Amino acid sequence: MKIRSFVFLLAGVAAMGACGGTDTDASPTPGATTVSDDPRAMQTIVVWRAHVDTLAFRIAQLDSAAAAMRTDADVPRVRTAFVDARRAFKLAELALEYYTPTTAKEMNGPALPEVDDEEGPEAVFPPTGFQVIEEALYSDAPVSEREAITRETATLRPLVKRAQTMMGAQHASDAHVWDAVKLELARIATLGLPGFDSPVAGHSLAEAGVALESIVRTLAPYHTADSGWLRVDSLVADARAMVTATSDRETFDHFAFLSQRLIPLGQAMQQMRLAMAIGLPTERRAFRMDAATVFDSAAFDVMGFAPIDARPGTPAQVALGERLFHDTQLSGDGTRACSSCHVSAKAFTDGLTVNQARGGAPLARNTPTVINSGLQLGSFADLRTTYLEDQVTDVVENVDEMHGSLAGIASRLSTDTAIVARFRAAFANAPARTDSLVTAAQIRTVLAAYQRSLTRLNSPVDRALRGDLAALSDEERQGFNVFVGKGKCATCHFIPLTNGTVPPMYRKAEVEVLGTPSRAVTARATIDPDVGRFRLTRAAPHRYAFKTPSLRNVALTAPYMHNGVYRTLEAVVDFYNRGGGAGIGIALDNQTLPPDPLRLTAPEQRALVSFMKALTDTTGTQRR
Repeated sequence: MKIRSFVFLLAGVAAMGACGGTDTDASPTPGATTVSDDPRAMQTIVVWRAHVDTLAFRIAQLDSAAAAMRTDADVPRVRTAFVDARRAFKLAELALEYYTPTTAKEMNGPALPEVDDEEGPEAVFPPTGFQVIEEALYSDAPVSEREAITRETATLRPLVKRAQTMMGAQHASDAHVWDAVKLELARIATLGLPGFDSPVAGHSLAEAGVALESIVRTLAPYHTADSGWLRVDSLVADARAMVTATSDRETFDHFAFLSQRLIPLGQAMQQMRLAMAIGLPTERRAFRMDAATVFDSAAFDVMGFAPIDARPGTPAQVALGERLFHDTQLSGDGTRACSSCHVSAKAFTDGLTVNQARGGAPLARNTPTVINSGLQLGSFADLRTTYLEDQVTDVVENVDEMHGSLAGIASRLSTDTAIVARFRAAFANAPARTDSLVTAAQIRTVLAAYQRSLTRLNSPVDRALRGDLAALSDEERQGFNVFVGKGKCATCHFIPLTNGTVPPMYRKAEVEVLGTPSRAVTARATIDPDVGRFRLTRAAPHRYAFKTPSLRNVALTAPYMHNGVYRTLEAVVDFYNRGGGAGIGIALDNQTLPPDPLRLTAPEQRALVSFMKALTDTTGTQRR
């Protein structure tokens, strides 16, 4: 059985401390809230160390069971040992992801080849850990995969030993403990429930129950007779009961679980943290430090997706950026503006399969929306830039798109006294410059600020998850459950943002190989010749790989895919339902989309389309 896999682009993002999931294992760095060995926090550390010790024991049992596997009769015993080890990992996950994230990724990262873009096309590393074991152990012939299984179980042992060593020397503050809990709740909602890390065995619901148990144990030293804890206890009990009542993700009511259990639990825990006057670590993060859940109306800080030296755009900078967005002076020949392709009335797309290059030939790819473009890492279908400032440079100076020069544009704008006055007002607090009245850096800044201002996260889906249950129809709610459950859409389009930037830390962007055809046919299809990210990295796993886009406002942004091959959402759903390219005659060794048909019924497909249409929110984005 082939399963979906992922390829990640690692990006250094914003000004972030070492706590809460860095790219290298490290202890939290001191901030306004220091790691001060708070008594209750240190009791929690003892609990976490015990969880890691249990994980080491279970991994040793799994290793022994795998080594003894000889016939099909041995497989159930190995699978039982695997389930026990995975549940032990879920108990330890909260601490491992927070304090030893690199080790956690090696233990439980996606079953995919890892590409190191900076080291060249040959720097492709094989995956390790639980998900590799799961793929082999739950295949059609697990005994034949014995060598791969034993190799990976043996790999887990030194990893967990490393984790034991690091946790043995760990210290914590109350703020870090509660931050780790918040992130684990987000991890359950965005990765656990959708089946991101149990793609073959399908153990995600049971494992969510174990992760909830780890939260209970983590917060036990803080538990008092306060009435607020009664609500926390009740919500935890209800949530655990719901995820352990069934193992069938296809019939599970993900919407009810999130809206009536997990989101209220996050809010109740936030209230208890505030009641106990427990502060926050000092760190700029995309998922705001003071947010209760990733579904909050103000859960995300767009500057968490920005360069480390970027500052929030002022109203004057945003207004100036909007002015330049519609200014044809940004193009080399003065005939094209950003808004020529990103039309506000069409959710900042153009409705075309592909637009035209300056010379009249077709551009290579479909025009994406810029609404919510500030809530992602990476721009363009091939992720060739990480930040919006660099995207501005690429578009303006691209010979086929605008063929301008930021330096030349700055010089030209410096002759316009009205524009110069607006730049002076927008950058009144910036250091004085003598070389130019307007600079290329300022143009980049205001255009990026304007795009970040186009953040809209108040669709009917958002309102329903926040408690306005009437905001969604029954069919739209069913579509949400298909999206997170049977359709497996949320394993790539992570909720709630529905793009490919990986929660809950939002420091990596995802690309996928879908097998997108050159024509909208359902048999004997041929692959679209655009090789995607491979053009940049030349790494084999990236051939035909493209960025996972946001599905926000997708009802308004047809046609779809990087080449605009599908005119309707119904056609897109049909493509996925057939197993992507593999289901319509395209054979790719590196297709990351599962080739197996989803077997969605006609009502399920209609519901899924209805749900995606309910992701619409363009409030206030039309040009004034």
